[in-house]
Amino acid sequence: MRIRKIGSAVGITAALVAASLTGAPADGAPKPVNPQEPSYAHQADNLPNPLAESKTDLTEQAIAAVISGKAKAIERNGSQVVRVGGNRWAELKKKADKVDPIFVVLSQFSDTTHPVIGGTPGPQKNEIPEPDRTQDNSTNWKSDFNQAHFDQVYNGSTESVADFYYQQSGAKYTTKASVSDWVQVPYNEARYGSNNFSQTSTYWPFIRDTANAWYNAQIAAGKTPAEVADYLKQFDVYDRYDADGDGNFNEPDGYIDHFQAVHAGEGEEAGGGAQGADAIWSHRWYAYSNGAGSTGPTGALLGGTQIGTTGIWIGDYTIQPENGGLGVFAHEFGHDLGLPDLYDTAGGDNSTAFWTLMSGGSWMSHSTTEIGTSPVYMGPYEKLFLGWLDYTTVENGKTKMVSLGSAATPKGLPQAVLVPLPQQTLTTNWNTPFSGSYEWWGGSADDLNNTLERTIDLTGATSASLSTKVMYDIEEGFDYLYGEVSTNGGASWTNVGGRTDGSVDVTEGLDGSSAGAWVGRSYDLSAYLGQTVKFRFRYQTDGGVHYSGPFLDNITLTTDGVGAFSDDVEAGVGAWTAGGFTRFTGTSTRTADHFYLAEYRSYTGYDKNLKTGPYNFVGGSKPDWVEKFPYQDGLLVWYVNYAYGDNNTSADDQAGHGLALPIDARPAPLTFSDGSLLGNRRQPFDATFGLQSTDAVTLHRGDMTLNIPSRPGIPTFDDSDPNRYWSAANPWNSAKVAGDGVKITMWLEIPGSLPVVLLQVKN
Repeated sequence: MRIRKIGSAVGITAALVAASLTGAPADGAPKPVNPQEPSYAHQADNLPNPLAESKTDLTEQAIAAVISGKAKAIERNGSQVVRVGGNRWAELKKKADKVDPIFVVLSQFSDTTHPVIGGTPGPQKNEIPEPDRTQDNSTNWKSDFNQAHFDQVYNGSTESVADFYYQQSGAKYTTKASVSDWVQVPYNEARYGSNNFSQTSTYWPFIRDTANAWYNAQIAAGKTPAEVADYLKQFDVYDRYDADGDGNFNEPDGYIDHFQAVHAGEGEEAGGGAQGADAIWSHRWYAYSNGAGSTGPTGALLGGTQIGTTGIWIGDYTIQPENGGLGVFAHEFGHDLGLPDLYDTAGGDNSTAFWTLMSGGSWMSHSTTEIGTSPVYMGPYEKLFLGWLDYTTVENGKTKMVSLGSAATPKGLPQAVLVPLPQQTLTTNWNTPFSGSYEWWGGSADDLNNTLERTIDLTGATSASLSTKVMYDIEEGFDYLYGEVSTNGGASWTNVGGRTDGSVDVTEGLDGSSAGAWVGRSYDLSAYLGQTVKFRFRYQTDGGVHYSGPFLDNITLTTDGVGAFSDDVEAGVGAWTAGGFTRFTGTSTRTADHFYLAEYRSYTGYDKNLKTGPYNFVGGSKPDWVEKFPYQDGLLVWYVNYAYGDNNTSADDQAGHGLALPIDARPAPLTFSDGSLLGNRRQPFDATFGLQSTDAVTLHRGDMTLNIPSRPGIPTFDDSDPNRYWSAANPWNSAKVAGDGVKITMWLEIPGSLPVVLLQVKN
């Protein structure tokens, strides 16, 4: 499910398109979810970015290869890198003691409204009304959100982005931000935040206009373009996507390494304040990625938007609101480092809850008057991905005693134990071929550009068409199956369009669904009579969402009313060249790595917020009022499963499954007196294993009260029953485990300022 509008959406007017190209006038952060909260869309804030998604995929492949012993990392200019797929590189560990520069621009809106979009004027800085603290103890507010405030948020010695990442990484990494003063973009916020138009035509122009407003302010202050360019070079020291393919990530590539825009007003993810749905939803994305291959700095044509005439470009960026807390800023920067959202972006709620920065843990605090101002740490999956996890491994068939330090403050001990599981072989029955036993399949994945190509001789023909039987389920408006012809040996290709079952309209690309039926599709080749040409099917997908894709069978070329060739795919590949298409029987198999990560969560470091930060909106007459309660310290076991690309446990056939899910030691649903579920931001508060009894907790919903008594500790995780930690009565929570007989038992726990646990791990 995709809750976004991306691309040139139907309904956007020519006036808006023109404005988005010219600029000046003449697809975000996890919402704190509770049934009593305002009902805003629970949408992704890490928007589709093929470059970032490819980098993530390479990193996951490299991690799996290293864990399985199939590969070893090597050092390349300070970073630990692994060669993946023969000629690509993944960075597993950043340069030691790395300090990443962040370029931050504070951006307020003008009173000029766009003639097509409309909306209210502004907002400008410091227009967020002061909340009534007798009714609202959740909204972050300051009397003056000035440059000094944001410098503290980014660079303060405590409670800052720099401090959080220094502590989170175990002193391996931190940041240093340069925060501009407020600049003003040409339009009001609705121009850049309206949900009635594609995000590419609203969000991207905001980044362009913000960058250019900053540039113009520098020139107005007396700096030359060359001086501005020299200033910006300090923010370009990292080749994020290894544009030159040399495996050296620690070199400039012409792009700002980390660009963050802070907009005036509230974020839409928190209701949007006075702007409501016209407010910008906090998010991470890549500006003008559609320019990849044609625009960008020399040697790295990866799209983006240039800052004035400096030759320095912005591609990757994040956006946060004026009253965003440290949690939102750290969460969005986590995306900028390549981390995915771990909450359910399809509208549900999973067991990541408040356990990690990359889910609801970004909304923690130790304040009694606001939420979101101090996050909890990441889970072990995220730290492993970033190369920051200190862990020990217990191999298959081994039993080992392991001492773990706190996930927050390990003090020389491992932060986690990794338990590798036998590689999975996954079988998917997609369909039945139209005829015989074989068909062609275009694939089912993000960021595909798969082709099926052959030479066609049309010399002497007076009419020609190519037809095929096709079954398809292709994301409408974003992914397409094309028919294309080349007259120059494949140097360039022309889309020839196609008709489905004799339809009158010729469509450039096939999308949508045939609802499980085989239909006919034909391509008119009369424009190429008298020539020998190449014809290809090309299946292209974007990132974020993909479906089962296109299936082809019984491909026939008809010339002058007679079949020139007919291919039912039974005799093999034949004259076709497959570039990503697969000849198969309708059933596919693949392998996927999976493993457990067990960590000891304690009330130390930023994880002190596990005790003070979890909240519950009480609802009723005080919709902005929260009550606090403690998440339970102890052993938190995560199931990491690369068979899944996200944590959307609410999606079809994915209940109990995800990329990285905490296992709830007590999965039986907690319910109020009317039978309604407590909800999965609160349900897994006692998900930990351990020796201690849990705290008694009392929560409210309107006039209902839920008293949760103290319960005995559960010292052993035992995965012998795949459904032991999952409940069909609350299917989005927790995880169905592997069923391999793994046992992890806590033998000893020493809490305090330097907590330690002793575990027996049987794999």
